Amino acid sequence: MSLIVANKQITRFFYIGLTIIVTSLASGISTTAQATTLADAAASFAPKRTTATPAQIWERLNHARWFTQGSGPHIIYLLFDPNCPYCHLLINELQPLLKPDALTIRYVPVGFLEPSSMGKAAAILEAKNPLQALWENEKGFTEKGHDGAIQEILPSAATEKALKNNLSILEATGQKTVPTMLYRNRQNQPRIVWQVLDPTNLAQTLKGLQ
Repeated sequence: MSLIVANKQITRFFYIGLTIIVTSLASGISTTAQATTLADAAASFAPKRTTATPAQIWERLNHARWFTQGSGPHIIYLLFDPNCPYCHLLINELQPLLKPDALTIRYVPVGFLEPSSMGKAAAILEAKNPLQALWENEKGFTEKGHDGAIQEILPSAATEKALKNNLSILEATGQKTVPTMLYRNRQNQPRIVWQVLDPTNLAQTLKGLQ
């Protein structure tokens, strides 16, 4: 588990994976804890024991509600919240790699970071073209306010059930953190990535996909 110190529009914050501990100007990001030392930060965000193996998570995702981008043989599941700034960053970083790395991205929306997250995730899932709805959300994303652009809706009963199931899958990984990415390596073993990957490490990770 890596600890990254970043300065990005918020005066200072620490994050492990993509769950964030805000030490000043906490605005728009769901904070699960505050810590006064790096040791406290590391302890509070150490991965919990998973309730399912990566293989079991992969199997559950196969039957979850998602939508796709690309048609390559290398499959990535990306669990994201419409109001998550780091999901926004990762989605953008994946775009130039889609064709060169022959990817299929299966987007798995969840809604828990903000009160509007569930309604925005529902708006994406219930759209006639969910991928186009995702672009609407991302192109108008407000990084300062951590706010996806799509208008929230009242989910249908089926969509609400699907989103709750998606969230339960995320929780079963042991980290309620977005974005969370799953892929199969060249040994056909499912792998879970919670941590932030810079463009170089992301490209290297994708080279190891099955």
